[in-house]
Amino acid sequence: MEINQIQLDALREVGNIGSGHAATALSTMLNRRIDMSIPEVRAIEFDRAPAVIGNIEVPQAVIYVKVEGDAPGKAVFFFPLQSAEILVQALFGTNESFNLFENEMAQSAMKEVGNIMVSSFLVALTQFSGIPLQPSVPALAVDMVGAIFDAILLEDGVLEDTVLFINTQLSGLPQIEGKFVFLPDEGSLSKLLGAIGV
Repeated sequence: MEINQIQLDALREVGNIGSGHAATALSTMLNRRIDMSIPEVRAIEFDRAPAVIGNIEVPQAVIYVKVEGDAPGKAVFFFPLQSAEILVQALFGTNESFNLFENEMAQSAMKEVGNIMVSSFLVALTQFSGIPLQPSVPALAVDMVGAIFDAILLEDGVLEDTVLFINTQLSGLPQIEGKFVFLPDEGSLSKLLGAIGV
């Protein structure tokens, strides 16, 4: 699906609102001021998405939810492992190193943070479009980007060939970045854009 500049501007505004929701929630959780910027919003072809997110063979911490409602799909938030560790350390108030492959407390903390991030952007999409979007219980994986997309392709349902990509950067903590990807089911993206009025 081709996305024009007006539609992309509308999606960028959705990203800005979602980042505001996420920053407020994280500030409360961490008891410190957190700001979030959106340096990049793109609509990209599904096949190109893994390479845009990063090296497809480098593991990342990934929060995944199924999106239910009138415009279903999948939502995924990717954190580089260094960013994930800094977030976990901030949540626990320690400089101790955490192994996300093994530490269940760290995994639970990342699920909570990732759920906030994903839900914030879905709420913004709902506010803009008027279409309710409900996330499933979040799942956490620590795996290579390419493997994550391969797993998504194996799931039931037909996805759009275009995905929404939002690059995020957090200030208030050092070196935190993440990437939100919404993978709409077939027909969902045009429904959302139509409801937004673009």
